[in-house]
Amino acid sequence: MVKLILIRHAESIANAQGITQGQKIDEPLSDMGKLQAKKLANRLKKEDIKCIYSSDSKRAIHTAEEISKVINTNIKLDKRLREKDHKNEKKEDFITRCKLFLDEVKKYAGTIVIVSHGGTNRTLLAISTGNREKGAQLVNNIKQYNACINELIFTQDSWVIQTINNVDYLNESEITSK
Repeated sequence: MVKLILIRHAESIANAQGITQGQKIDEPLSDMGKLQAKKLANRLKKEDIKCIYSSDSKRAIHTAEEISKVINTNIKLDKRLREKDHKNEKKEDFITRCKLFLDEVKKYAGTIVIVSHGGTNRTLLAISTGNREKGAQLVNNIKQYNACINELIFTQDSWVIQTINNVDYLNESEITSK
């Protein structure tokens, strides 16, 4: 059995300014984002995490580094976890990239943390349903706050979504990108 803890990166400076980043703008974490990442890391320290995968963007790496400090686990950077490049990447290519990643990690055992982006997380969650229509509805209807936790479990040839957009470890004033 594999458990994925799928996380959207903590708030970046661009997020705080209301700027959509994608792949072209890559800002580090804001002060609020640094606080979110520390609280997230403390929330995850009770988990038996085997490894951390992270997008190679600054905001994702900085979030993953806070988690790594607390649980003492290495970070594996993976370009497949990048946000969609809206100018240079077709939707189907983005979906395929996300599906290849999900197909790879379902072969592992244990708990894996993935630090990624809102759009990438929604796509990974949609793919996990195994149903394109249901997945499309899910993508259009869920939020991904900064530093949120999504949990999926792979057993018996299918994914089960357990948690979506959980930020219960943050105070109301610390929840961003609503």
